[in-house]
Amino acid sequence: MGYLYMLTVAILFSFGGTCAKLISPYFGPAFITFFRFSVGVCFLLLLKAVKRQPFRPDYRSTVKLLAGWILFGAVAKWMAYLTENYGLAHGPSYGNIVTQPSQAIFLTLTSVFLFHEKLSRKKIACIVLCLTGVLCISWNGRSPEMFLQENAPLMVLFLLSGVCAGSHVLSQKMIADRMDIIDSNLTIFTISGILSALPLIPQVAGGAISGIRPDIGCIFGILMFGFITGIGFYLNAKAIPLLPFYMIPILQSSMVIFAILWGALFFHETITIYIVVGTLMFLFGIIRLQLLNQDADA
Repeated sequence: MGYLYMLTVAILFSFGGTCAKLISPYFGPAFITFFRFSVGVCFLLLLKAVKRQPFRPDYRSTVKLLAGWILFGAVAKWMAYLTENYGLAHGPSYGNIVTQPSQAIFLTLTSVFLFHEKLSRKKIACIVLCLTGVLCISWNGRSPEMFLQENAPLMVLFLLSGVCAGSHVLSQKMIADRMDIIDSNLTIFTISGILSALPLIPQVAGGAISGIRPDIGCIFGILMFGFITGIGFYLNAKAIPLLPFYMIPILQSSMVIFAILWGALFFHETITIYIVVGTLMFLFGIIRLQLLNQDADA
């Protein structure tokens, strides 16, 4: 079941770019980020209702005890989605595939500096391969001038999104043994939703969304994005205890294949040889990096 859960998660997350593209003609990245959190929280609350799972009696005391990591994870996830959604709104729907190697590299370096794990030459070679793949995708055969003006800023946004997403994973790791799966995601996403809503208040008060009439595709994108966020992360947390740890990033990375396919299928985006080669490079780098981590833990 762990493999089925994780494959489902990979497919769900691969639709992130599709959802952003459906919403972006009507709402900007900041609104998309707020919709993703708020609707995601609604799906998590619905899940709690279906499972008839009340909050634990020690919920408040646990939140107070873990407040630092919860706030850290909430801010990190807010920034991860904000940067990712901005990049998706201004680039191809599969542009966020580079967040996966960025997250993997960040977590590897975090394990070295925070948990004092060894960084071998083979791991460094894998990191370099991942970064080379990211550069290949972001370059996409453009001229140096066009790369610096258009592609490079988007690449930086997606790399930053990966670092922030990795920070959220770190916070989940630190609270996983002391808090229920649904409650931890619900708490973090609620705080993230509040943080994402605060900058929107002046815009809404100034009439930024007056007269906007989203079509069915936009509404579907908002609901789907929320479902991906709420239920996707729940399934992800369910899968983690059922799988070898080194298999988790490998299976998660399969989302890039689906994301590229959806971009070509739904938005007729061109898949160049640079995209294919770059994707294969960082997929190989991630897989090799996780296998090395597994060997080190054995």
